[in-house]
Amino acid sequence: MPFKLNAYLPSKKQEVQIGELYYKQYRELVKSLYNTDKKETIQQYNSILQDLCSDIKDIDITIEDKLSLLLTIRNYCVSPDLKLKGTTKGGTTFNYSISVDKLIKLVNTINKSDTIQIDGITISFSSYKARDEYVLLSNNRDIFIILASCIDNIVIGEQTVIFKDLAFDERLQVVNSLPHTYTNKIYKAIKKLEKKYEAEDLLVVKDPVAKDIALRITKNITVETLQQLVEFNFTEDLNNIYRAFYNMVKYAGFDANYIDTITPVEMQVYWMYFMQDNEKQTSKKETSSLNTGSLNSELGF
Repeated sequence: MPFKLNAYLPSKKQEVQIGELYYKQYRELVKSLYNTDKKETIQQYNSILQDLCSDIKDIDITIEDKLSLLLTIRNYCVSPDLKLKGTTKGGTTFNYSISVDKLIKLVNTINKSDTIQIDGITISFSSYKARDEYVLLSNNRDIFIILASCIDNIVIGEQTVIFKDLAFDERLQVVNSLPHTYTNKIYKAIKKLEKKYEAEDLLVVKDPVAKDIALRITKNITVETLQQLVEFNFTEDLNNIYRAFYNMVKYAGFDANYIDTITPVEMQVYWMYFMQDNEKQTSKKETSSLNTGSLNSELGF
């Protein structure tokens, strides 16, 4: 049975199981981040999550849920530390580090679910849905697009309209058919929750000298900040990615197909053992002549 990780869906307040991120998947995701078309990156991590987490197949997860899943596999399969570089106003660069587990815990406190009643009609809503990411990437400001994504269901008497079962255009039609006073009240309720989380910090990076804020990301996750956090957590030098694979095959003697079926952090452990054995069996001169390329900030190669 494949090893499974426990992950949490904050909008559903439930745990799910997700598989490990293999090196092949990690490599493809990193590669997609070099493309200016964000849709390619979205396609990559959507495909990865669908492969790794069958529990979300029939659940309309939110973008916070998706972020929680991505951070979980980053934490356990790549590295438990997120290392960033910042620049002061004076042009000096500085390093900043935060544990991925801390980010996961903060993301998992976000729950934008609520229910309101208007003239006997019950409307349940939560955050932006992960499946609408393509639409929201180009426009998440329009009030009707926000409502079409955030509303979960509408109950009118004995009739219930479940938005999970509808395509985006169909949801948009339902929203457009609502009275203007209804859409305004629902929108204000959604924005009230967003304002609450806008006041809470998810990630704050300060200039270590002047103490100025160099970067601030709030708990009010948008599609743009989701993309930003994915880039922070999975961007790596492609030369390092391929060099690590090359080193494992050429020097450590691992089968290339096997390498693609283990996690990046497992590769690092194997490489550490190989280097330890190599140092014991060769002289310092021979060890220093071994051409293994530049250090990889994530994998340690």
